[in-house]
Amino acid sequence: MTRGIQASSQRFALLGLLWALGVLGMGAGLGFVAYRLAFQEALRAAPAFLLPGAPNASASSSTTHSGPFRLPEWTGKERVNILVLGIDQREGESGPWRTDTIMVVTIDPVGLSAGVLSIPRDLWVTIPGFGENRINTAHFLGDAYGYPGGGIALAQETLRYNFGIATSYYVRVNFTAFEKAIDLLGGIDLCVPEAIDDPHYPDARYGYEPFRIEAGCQHLDGRTALKYARTRATRGGDFDRMRRQQQVIQAARERVLRLNMLPELIPRAPALWETVKDGVRTNFSLEEMIALARLAARIPDDRIRMVTIGLSMTILATTPGRSEVLVRIPEKVQEALTDLFGPQPMRLEAKVSVRNGTLRPGLASRVAEILRALGAEIVEVGNADRFDYGETRILVRPEALDAGRQVAGWLGLPLTAVRPAPDLACACDLVIRLGADFPELAGP
Repeated sequence: MTRGIQASSQRFALLGLLWALGVLGMGAGLGFVAYRLAFQEALRAAPAFLLPGAPNASASSSTTHSGPFRLPEWTGKERVNILVLGIDQREGESGPWRTDTIMVVTIDPVGLSAGVLSIPRDLWVTIPGFGENRINTAHFLGDAYGYPGGGIALAQETLRYNFGIATSYYVRVNFTAFEKAIDLLGGIDLCVPEAIDDPHYPDARYGYEPFRIEAGCQHLDGRTALKYARTRATRGGDFDRMRRQQQVIQAARERVLRLNMLPELIPRAPALWETVKDGVRTNFSLEEMIALARLAARIPDDRIRMVTIGLSMTILATTPGRSEVLVRIPEKVQEALTDLFGPQPMRLEAKVSVRNGTLRPGLASRVAEILRALGAEIVEVGNADRFDYGETRILVRPEALDAGRQVAGWLGLPLTAVRPAPDLACACDLVIRLGADFPELAGP
C-alpha cells in the first residue's frame, strides 16, 4: 500500500512541475492546466481513503498527509519574483549554455496583479566576479566556472546586482520543452502583426531552417510558436522578439482560461511529463507550484502588465572588442522597474553622497532619485569641486567596497569606477562623482 501511495505522490509531483513550464514564463497559463491535471490525476490515482470526504483519511509516504485531500492555497503576502530562463540547449549537448530568453515574472498576491519583464540578451551588465559582459553569458559562466549554485544562481545574482531585483524562485526551460508545452495546449491562437521571412533561422545542428510566417490571425503549433518567439528577422531585432515572446505568453494564458477540465489529457499526463521533464528545472516545491498556479488563475487580464527593456531605455554601444551591445539608461529603466515591481524592498547599508561633476543641470538630483527608489540612504546631493570630470567615479571608504560595487551595478557602471578613498570629507560611506561619461537621463 505504501509503495502505491508513493508512486501516486511522485506522479502528482511530476504533473505539478508542468506548472513551472507554463504560468511563469515560456508557456504562461499552462500552469492552470497542470493544476487541473494534478488535481484530477490525484483523485483518480489516490487510494480511496485519501479522497475528499473519506472517513479517517490519513497516509504516510515521503511526505506525511493527514485529513482529506485538499489543494494548497498560497498564503504568502509578499510579492513573488521568479527568474525565467530559456536556454539554447540542442540535442546531445551537455552545456554550459547561454540564455536565449531572460524574463522576470512578478506576482502580487495581495493586490492580485502580475507582470512580466523581458530583458534583452545583449544588455551590457556587471556579472559579479566576472566583470562586464552581456547578461546572457551569466548562466554560461556560472556553470562553466563552478559558481556556487551554478549558472542559475549567477544569473539571479546578476539580476539582483544590476537591477536590485531579488528572485526567490527560478524556472529554466529548454526549447524542446517549450514546443511540447504549447502542443500540450493544442497550440495557440494569435495575430501576427507583420510577415516574417527568416532564411537564417537556426536549426538543431548549427545549420539553417528557413522560417516564414504571414501576417494575420492564425493557429500555431509548438514548433511554429517557438520559431515565432525566437526569430529576430524583423526591423526591431531583439526588441521585437521580446514582444513576440510576451505575445505568446498572453496567447497561451487566453487559451488555458477558455479550456474546460481537459479530461482527455488526464490519462496521457505521465507520458506528457516524460516528454518534457528533461527540459525543465525549477526550485518550486509541488505545493508552491499548485498554490501559486491557483492564485495566478484569479488575476484578471487587465491586471497583468508586460514590460520590455527596449529602445527607449537603452543606448547602442561598442565594446573594446568591437562587439555591439546595449547599455541601459539608468533612470528610464528604474522608472519602468518601479512601475512594474513597486518600490524594491532591498536596502543599501551605506550613506550616499551624489555630486555633479558635469555641466548638465539637475543630474545629481535625478541620480539620487534613482538610488532612493532602490532603497539607498541619500545624505547629500550637490556639485563636485569642478564640472569637467570626464569619468564617473564611486569613491568609497574601504569598509564599504561591497556597497560601492552594488551602486555601480544599479547605475550600469563598470567595477573599475569604484575606487577606495579612506578620507571622503563627508558624513557618508561613498561619494558618487558624476562625469561626462554618465549616460543621458530624461529631463532637463
